[in-house]
Amino acid sequence: MNRNITQTLSPLAWVFGVLLILVMSAPTPSAPKVGGNWKTYCGKVGPSGWRCNVVQPDPKDAGPDGINLHDWDGDGDLDVFVNYEEGAYSRLYFNPGKGKIRDLWADYIEFKHGKCEDSGMGDLDNDGDIDYIANGGWVYFNPGKTDLRDPAKWTKMTLFNNEARVPVVSDVDGDGLNDLIVGARAWYKQPVKGKHDAKNWKSYTLGKALWPMNCFVYDMDADGDDDIVVQDRRKETFWFVNAGKGKVTAQWSRKTLYAKKDGMFMAIGDVNGDKIDDFVITNQRGRNIHILLRTAKRGEPVLKTIVLAQPADKTGGGGDFFPKGVAVMDIDGDPGKKEILIVPKSGNIWSASYSGDSTDAKNWKATPIEIPGGATRRKMDNAFLGDIDGDGDIDIMTTEENGGWGVVWFENPGKK
Repeated sequence: MNRNITQTLSPLAWVFGVLLILVMSAPTPSAPKVGGNWKTYCGKVGPSGWRCNVVQPDPKDAGPDGINLHDWDGDGDLDVFVNYEEGAYSRLYFNPGKGKIRDLWADYIEFKHGKCEDSGMGDLDNDGDIDYIANGGWVYFNPGKTDLRDPAKWTKMTLFNNEARVPVVSDVDGDGLNDLIVGARAWYKQPVKGKHDAKNWKSYTLGKALWPMNCFVYDMDADGDDDIVVQDRRKETFWFVNAGKGKVTAQWSRKTLYAKKDGMFMAIGDVNGDKIDDFVITNQRGRNIHILLRTAKRGEPVLKTIVLAQPADKTGGGGDFFPKGVAVMDIDGDPGKKEILIVPKSGNIWSASYSGDSTDAKNWKATPIEIPGGATRRKMDNAFLGDIDGDGDIDIMTTEENGGWGVVWFENPGKK
């Protein structure tokens, strides 16, 4: 402090001045790191009975961003193949078994590749083993159970190196061999011979898609062949119409299912027990979900739309709480009626259910499922279903990118 200034101040003002300077010059405490907070809440039971367990944390923000559940090693337990967007690698984590299921899954193999936001799985060489597709263009052929844990034995085939979201394996042309749909825009036909050689895979155009969040192979019009349903975040929800066997190599015609953008993920399933599949779309901007109740099984969809706002309280304190991942599943233990499960970007997961007439919007309600540590789960993804712990009920797996949790699963407490 300048000496001449201090001499003109009263003693009390001088003291306050010194204190002010000391406070202003003191080092600013750094914000607490979020990455370690998962350790505080991992496995803790909430009032709902649900808990969040960690497969592997993500301390370096490698960005896990895709889940593929399958019993890869054939031991009866579900394993998980995960792609890491920023880390540019994928890992196959092996389920440790019931006795250690809530522990970290330490047994895994790793594959290096480029940046990868999406992945898929399916048998692409017709040998009976499930193969892995990272980012649409990188196919890893499964060597079989004997050599499964040796990454060097997996054969990598590169169809292309650019990003193509939501890779899906399906027999598009009905020849008995699985093909590969990429980016909801094109499909690659599995060759009869030379299946591990990229030059033998011929591509065909489906149509245009801007930012596909989901790509479902689904018989939309119930005419006996599979159409392709796409949830496009930047445009609308639409479907490519299968023109029938022998015509699938031409560009497919496109029809609108729901003409609203800003949708995140989508699920297909019977949500009101009428034995007709419905559609549920999460909406970021509206912070709500759009439940599209289908009123007839056959023909082009006729829909009754219910818009349900997300819960207003008990959200878990998430900084960016809006509906993101979605699934249709039994949550309350009543197999006769399923609920809608929502994984928000951040905060507590929640469910949507109804009582009475499902076509009346006022009969629907949103119920938070309180699980410790909601605010620390900062960027979750879609909901992937499976009996992770082998106890007979369905659990939920997802990824968390920015809070350090990494690959997580929400343990279903079962019917109380």
